[in-house]
Amino acid sequence: MLLNKNNTKICLTCQQFECTEYRFDKNDKVLVLDFYSKQHPDEVICNYCGSNSIEVHDNNTTLLKDLPIWAGIKQKLSVWYHRYKCRECNRVFSEDIGFKDPDARVTLRAANAIKELLSLGLSISSVSQYTGIHWDTIRKIHTHVMEDALETRARLLKEQGYKPTYLAVDEFAIHKGHTYATCVMDLETGDILWVGKGRATEDFRKFFLEYDMDYLSNVKAFAMDMNASYNKLVEEYMPEVDIVYDRYHMQAQFGKEVLGVVRLNEARKHQEMAKDIKEIRDGEIDPDIRRKLKAEYNEEQKAYSTLKNSRWSILTNSKNLADSRKYALNTILEEHNDLAVCYAMKEEMCRLFELSDPKEARDRWTSWFEAAKESSIDALVHFAELKQKRLEGLISHATHPISTGKLEGLNNKIKVAKRVGYGYRNDDYFFILVRYISMPHNFMLIPRKT
Repeated sequence: MLLNKNNTKICLTCQQFECTEYRFDKNDKVLVLDFYSKQHPDEVICNYCGSNSIEVHDNNTTLLKDLPIWAGIKQKLSVWYHRYKCRECNRVFSEDIGFKDPDARVTLRAANAIKELLSLGLSISSVSQYTGIHWDTIRKIHTHVMEDALETRARLLKEQGYKPTYLAVDEFAIHKGHTYATCVMDLETGDILWVGKGRATEDFRKFFLEYDMDYLSNVKAFAMDMNASYNKLVEEYMPEVDIVYDRYHMQAQFGKEVLGVVRLNEARKHQEMAKDIKEIRDGEIDPDIRRKLKAEYNEEQKAYSTLKNSRWSILTNSKNLADSRKYALNTILEEHNDLAVCYAMKEEMCRLFELSDPKEARDRWTSWFEAAKESSIDALVHFAELKQKRLEGLISHATHPISTGKLEGLNNKIKVAKRVGYGYRNDDYFFILVRYISMPHNFMLIPRKT
């Protein structure tokens, strides 16, 4: 339904403002309501000196975006307000518009509706399409809400005298094309303390230069993967803090760089053997020998396929395997010595991360590395030579059984946020969003102070 000025009259009041006129643009589908101030100077007190000797200095107008009354029709409020001058201090100030959001040219009800829609998981573009308000305005409103919630959270923790004890650092992708950011998490509360673009040494250094290090004075240990830039900077800026290398990164690398490589090498041997048999079988040979070679060829092909499809069984903890899979795995290991050695080393490594005595951990980790280097399996030897340099960080897990698991879990929420927003062009806004979604739910969407 469209408004008809010939038969439609309105009379709206809001605080000291009154609206009796409207304008409708059919082409742009915009409805504008004109609000005029009815406030008298005698009702005003100077914002600076408190005097009530006030006069009207001039009049001004501002255009506020509001929620639409009808779908597809944008609504705006044209607000005419006074600018006052104090006769005592000669200062000039503007009349307060109580229904205007303090941070954007929108009404308070529009700002509150935007906050509610965003809290339901809608993207900024969806909220913009529904309200008719520009996406950049919505982003600014959301930014202010998140900043207030983060400030409130930080103030409450400070009042409680809380200081972090365990931290974790990891990276996550922010754009396509191998563009990453680094974040630091308080493992006890789950709060993201800092987010910065990049994952190089100098990018992570900004954390130590920008963050309040006094707040981190109680930190005992820092969990991380084996990215060289992480441990070097922690040792430089927090020398008393123990570095703990994440067990899941260690196990994942072992599975890829050792078990994966050895398994595929063993599979290729069967594949090459099958090719050699096929060449001989296809030649001019006795039919009985050909039948025998065909059976051998089928056995080699079957062994190749079995190894190619055994990745999950080999990487999974043996305790979690069904009996049928255990039997198949044992058959593979009995027939492939190198793979059996690497699998046994993997199982032992998992047990090492369950130790709680640092002295025992040092002895057993040292023995593990020595055994790996004596195995003569190239992939296993190379892995041991690289990781033995990080021995102290592996031993520290016995004292501080922490990991980056909670931070890895937050990465899933970050991925969801990126999908909802179809990516983010403004990195600063995205980093605030990352910190915001890491907080407890009761701190989210705290109304902005006025």
